[in-house]
Amino acid sequence: MARATRQLAENGTPHYESERQKRAKQRAPTMIQPPLTPMIDVTFQLLIFFLLACNFRMVEGQIQAKLPDISGPEVAPPFLLEPIRVSLAPAGTEGEGVLIEIGGVRTTRDPLELHAVLKQLRDRYQSDEVPVIIQPAAEVRWAHVVDAFNQAVRARFKNVALAPAET
Repeated sequence: MARATRQLAENGTPHYESERQKRAKQRAPTMIQPPLTPMIDVTFQLLIFFLLACNFRMVEGQIQAKLPDISGPEVAPPFLLEPIRVSLAPAGTEGEGVLIEIGGVRTTRDPLELHAVLKQLRDRYQSDEVPVIIQPAAEVRWAHVVDAFNQAVRARFKNVALAPAET
């Protein structure tokens, strides 16, 4: 059985205190803190990971063209060569696909096939200076426009332009 000692409170009433309660009073209150060393280690490991994984060069597929201004009509310089017109129209119920026409003739839905067709045209013209004009419909997703632009650049055309979207 636990032994308790009798103490008198300030008002004179007896108060019994166990040994356990006495020891608890004598101990200094400790503050609970999380271990900081593992947190600092993980922080530095993440910092090193992101520094090593970071790529400090130009982003792939960055468009190197100026978009046309729709504010008013501009006089375009005449093309010496007949331009290749690539029209993009939405396909599918929600416009997730794209129909690609070159010179008014539907050719493909696949960007890789577009590359093959453009490469054949470049070989036929025997020049990479032939202007390629990409004209998307207003509903075409931007990813399809970028794909068409990238395929024209991949086919080694130097003069690739974006026309304003058809409304």
